Amino acid sequence: MRRTKYSWACLLIMMLWLVASLAACSTDQLPLTSAIDVQITQVGCHPMDWRVPAGQVISLKISNKANQDYTWIFMGRPVTPPFDAADTANVFFTHPVSAGASISVQFKTPQAAGEYQVFCTPSAHFSQDQAGRITVVQP
Repeated sequence: MRRTKYSWACLLIMMLWLVASLAACSTDQLPLTSAIDVQITQVGCHPMDWRVPAGQVISLKISNKANQDYTWIFMGRPVTPPFDAADTANVFFTHPVSAGASISVQFKTPQAAGEYQVFCTPSAHFSQDQAGRITVVQP
């Protein structure tokens, strides 16, 4: 009987640790930045979560190490895949990056605080699992 209680206690402690660890991964824990550095490889773009100040100029550096062209897309409104012509009106900022190239550009973040979708994709036909997030906060 004691072993059963001990096993349940260990399981409960492990579950609480897991919940605390996942909570620490929230975007609130990300540093506020005005410089975004994206690495593109054959397996995708990394990182895909950022926290930036509202209404500020952000420096974006993208290094495309993949063997195909990619486009980095910052949406002003959420997209429900598939991306279509109606969604292009809601693109806040976009920039293509050729295979093997590195680019540095700047853009100004929205004034409105909130979470915005980012896609880093080799085509305009992307899915939610390719979506990242920019959290815009008031400074």
